Amino acid sequence: MTPSRQPADAADLTSTSTGATAAADREAFWRDGVVRWDGVLTPQQVADLRISVEKAFFSAGRPAEGVRDLSERQGEPLDLALLQKVDLWQSDATCEAQVRRPDLVPRVEALLGGPVRLFRDHSFYKAAGKGERSRLVLHQDNRYWHLDPPDAVTVWMALDDATLENGCVQYVHGSHRWGRVEHTRPEEGAVLVEAHSDQEPVAYPVPAGSALVHHANTLHGSGPNLTSGPRRAYALVFVRADATVRGRPMTDFPLAADLVK
Repeated sequence: MTPSRQPADAADLTSTSTGATAAADREAFWRDGVVRWDGVLTPQQVADLRISVEKAFFSAGRPAEGVRDLSERQGEPLDLALLQKVDLWQSDATCEAQVRRPDLVPRVEALLGGPVRLFRDHSFYKAAGKGERSRLVLHQDNRYWHLDPPDAVTVWMALDDATLENGCVQYVHGSHRWGRVEHTRPEEGAVLVEAHSDQEPVAYPVPAGSALVHHANTLHGSGPNLTSGPRRAYALVFVRADATVRGRPMTDFPLAADLVK
């Protein structure tokens, strides 16, 4: 597999950069594997996305079509503790508007040093009252995606204040430089696989409307939601335009810049 690499020259930022801010973002991103962007969503955008997420995830009080329970254990009843849905933008105008935003793509291209494709959007719903079953184990996204090179950026946007109590995201700094990390199943029948690290992850509590932007190889997870409300998030995933997925060119995935023209 082609290793993840930082673009070699700061001049790669070109006119799409925002000067010193873009350079600082890229330095932090390639050093830590994650960078925080505040104020990515307005309060109205947060409110609209919450409505879209609720509609996408639930129908008549039950999980809607296409919703996956990541807390699932094979052969046991669903806990509905940690839910995910992919490609909301294809059927929801509010999510589509996020995909087509002209301001995010240049920031992502500045991080990766060139054109990017939209790989997917997705949303996570960490339900209330589920305790430890709502924990998301430590993992690399590219363990599931099989991108080569693994230079993809997830822009994870908080739709609720993400706190230590409701399971904010935690990152292992610098782990994007480790290559592929071994993952094992944390318990028999678990759907997700877990990575282990001798380095402690760093918690990133953020208010609703802020974003955490991480590399596809950055080890990350989140604690359980121990509060009485949900912890919701919406994410956009962009990948380097010349990457392959499972050995195939990604020409079926749209260039992000074309979506915002």
